[in-house]
Order: sequence, then structure tokens, then C-alpha cells
Amino acid sequence: MNTNDIEVKEPQILGEMNQEEIDLTKLSNEQRKEMLRKLKEDERKEKELARKNKETLQTLTEEVVDNNVDFFVNAQGSVEEAIIKLFTEAETIIEARGETFGIEKTEQDSHTMTKKDGSASIKIGWNVKPTFDGTESAGIQKIKQYMSSLAGETENEKLLMDFLNIALKTDVQGNYNPKKIRELNTMRERANSDLFNEGMDIIDSALIDIRTSMYARGYKLVAKENEIPKRVEFSFSIK
Repeated sequence: MNTNDIEVKEPQILGEMNQEEIDLTKLSNEQRKEMLRKLKEDERKEKELARKNKETLQTLTEEVVDNNVDFFVNAQGSVEEAIIKLFTEAETIIEARGETFGIEKTEQDSHTMTKKDGSASIKIGWNVKPTFDGTESAGIQKIKQYMSSLAGETENEKLLMDFLNIALKTDVQGNYNPKKIRELNTMRERANSDLFNEGMDIIDSALIDIRTSMYARGYKLVAKENEIPKRVEFSFSIK
């Protein structure tokens, strides 16, 4: 017999599974077992593929980290030294400006130094973050008292209450968001309430900006031979 004439038949269940609908009542026990086996095998393959994909992703992730992290770790020390040196040298300029222009030295958060022709400039300063000094609770209590007086059933009243509740929501550590509470100042006129104003005054007094990190930003016009000068900008920050 010619092997080309041999017809290889797949189990009947496989042919039936390719159809849109399968009448389980017409399947034999063997066919049902085969269906269950195939479903389990497909599920196993899907899980195995997902596992391999996760492993591949993790491998690629670690390669990117390994290929780049040392550069930044090694550069960090140099950047820190350069920024501290820059701040130290700039202190002389800041003091001289005060003497030259007859103004008292202020603890402002940033200073800019620029060449006369504008070809280079450096700005140094501190990144700041708003926080509370711990005395804000009395003001927040007054705001909440004002909120209680607004309790009503109209949509506008409910909307206002929702907004205030969001603004006065604390994080997982029980701290209020200074930025959100600061935005309540815009509602003073609408509130038209001495109680609300008293609360906001207390909160405003409790808000302080703390310095979180030092930064150096700037630019330089870099010109190569026979080329138009290109503005190269930089920005570095250290804690």
C-alpha cells in the first residue's frame, strides 16, 4: 500500500471542537474526557507562556538596569561635589549683589547668574515643598464647622460638600494635603463666612515651605566650527 494513500484521521472530538457549537449530550465519555484533557493542556500552555514572558521581561529589565545604573551612580558623586562647589562660589556673588545694590541679603529660594552677552547662564536654588507646622488643626476644625452648616439636599450643596471633603481628605499617615487646602482660599468670597475666613487664616499661618533639594539649571550656547551656536541646557538636583 502506498503511504500517500493512508488517511490519517484526528479523533472525532477535535473536529467537533472546531465547530461553533458543541452538543455535549452527543459526546461519548471518551470524547468528553478528550475535551477536558485538551482544555487543561491549553490552559497549561497558556500559563507556561505567561510565565516565560514574565521571565523574559524581567531579564530585559535587569539588562537595562545593569547597562545604565553604574553610570548614574558614579556620576552622582561628581554632580553632588559640583553643585556644592557652585553654591559655595555663588554665595560670594549673592553677598556682593546685596552690597552693590544696597539691599539686605534675603533667604530667597533661587538665584540666577548670566553672562553679559547671554551666551551662558546658571540658576541655583532649592526645590521647596509645602507642609504644615502642626497648628493647622484648629483652622481645619472651623472649616468643618462651616461645612456642617451647609448640610442640605440640593445638588449644589451636595457638590460643594463633596469638594470640601476631598480637599480635607488625609493620606494614609493622617496628613492633610497642603496644596489642596491652599486652594480653598479661592472660596472665601463664595463662602462669605467669618467662620470660614477664620479657619483659612489659621491654615494659611500654619503653611510653610520647606527646602527639599538643591538644584542647578542653566544653558550655554555651544558653537562648533562653521555651525550656528546651539543652546545646550542642563538640570541637576541633589538632596
